[in-house]
Amino acid sequence: MNMKSLYDYLGHAAGPELGQEVATAARKAGVKGEIREVSNSKYRGPVMLWPTAFLDLYFRGGLNEGTSGKQLLKG
Repeated sequence: MNMKSLYDYLGHAAGPELGQEVATAARKAGVKGEIREVSNSKYRGPVMLWPTAFLDLYFRGGLNEGTSGKQLLKG
């Protein structure tokens, strides 16, 4: 299964609010994430990885009902 962080998927930092919204949607959908440790000049610590298919659905509006209304499209 192809797993990506929000940073890898979006091409920029997502921030804690969007990260929490994605995690909540994943939990409601029964999607399991993975954790990867990263260390670079901007951030050191754990990041969540999500299945790319789940991220595609989430950011195309299929799974983010009830969020703040912010929607970032890949591309």
